[in-house]
Amino acid sequence: MRVLISGASGMIGSALAKSLADEGHNVLTLVRPGSKRSGISWEPGVAVEDHPDLEGLDAVVHLAGAGIADQRWTTARKNLLWKSRVESTAHLRAALEERNTPPKRFLCASAIGWYGHRDNDILDESSSSGCGFLANLCAAWESAAQSNIMVSACLRFGLVLDRSGGALKKMLPPFQLGFGGPLGQGHHWQSWIGLDDAVRHIMHLCTAPVEDVRGVHNVVAPEPIQQRDFAVALGKALKRPVWLPTPRWAVQLLFGDMAKEALLASTRVVPTRRLAEGPSFLTPDLDDALRHALRKRSDR
Repeated sequence: MRVLISGASGMIGSALAKSLADEGHNVLTLVRPGSKRSGISWEPGVAVEDHPDLEGLDAVVHLAGAGIADQRWTTARKNLLWKSRVESTAHLRAALEERNTPPKRFLCASAIGWYGHRDNDILDESSSSGCGFLANLCAAWESAAQSNIMVSACLRFGLVLDRSGGALKKMLPPFQLGFGGPLGQGHHWQSWIGLDDAVRHIMHLCTAPVEDVRGVHNVVAPEPIQQRDFAVALGKALKRPVWLPTPRWAVQLLFGDMAKEALLASTRVVPTRRLAEGPSFLTPDLDDALRHALRKRSDR
């Protein structure tokens, strides 16, 4: 296959690129202008320039965009998230559709924030959308990915676990020092997945029958977990104590809207389509997934 990846320098993108290359596939990447990495130059949020390598691709995996939980959601940050997620997706999709031989598949990242805060409700790909900035962002993001020319799929990622990046990397310092604990009372549900299982899901969608690809996919493990139990599992994996919770008011004071819609939101999501159509899970159990995630990739 010839597969183009945006966001190939990120945690998921770099692991995906390596796995595809290891299997002998031709991996192409989109890179920012002036990047030291080799690839097709693209400034997210603007049109993609013509390039012969954009012709006849088997799949495009669009992962690029500003991190949703990287910073407090100021007005400027919300505008940046919208531009880097929604506008960049629309520009990239349109540029690919204009090729003489457009890509066969367009797989676009999204997030389980699409569902919003839903308490104890069990959510799958058929569930309704939520409300709030993050849910609206995800809805517009997914809408921008829809194509009448390419087979399009939206990948609603949960918490992707790997020590190299994402939320787990940010959690490690306090937990390693023995000061880790749940956020708020920790009753809210978290939907997670190991990095290798996330990559395995994407690779499956690059080759699966069209009817198994089109639409939305929850990229999560089969068993969501309450946040307090996640904290206990992480402490156990690190052999460190788990202390009292960080008060809800403190999380909200520090992170504002992001606390309510992301850090403290209860989103109990299950991967119904993968369980029916997709590959098996390598680490469906959180304890195993954390042990695997905490090892250096060279040791796996």
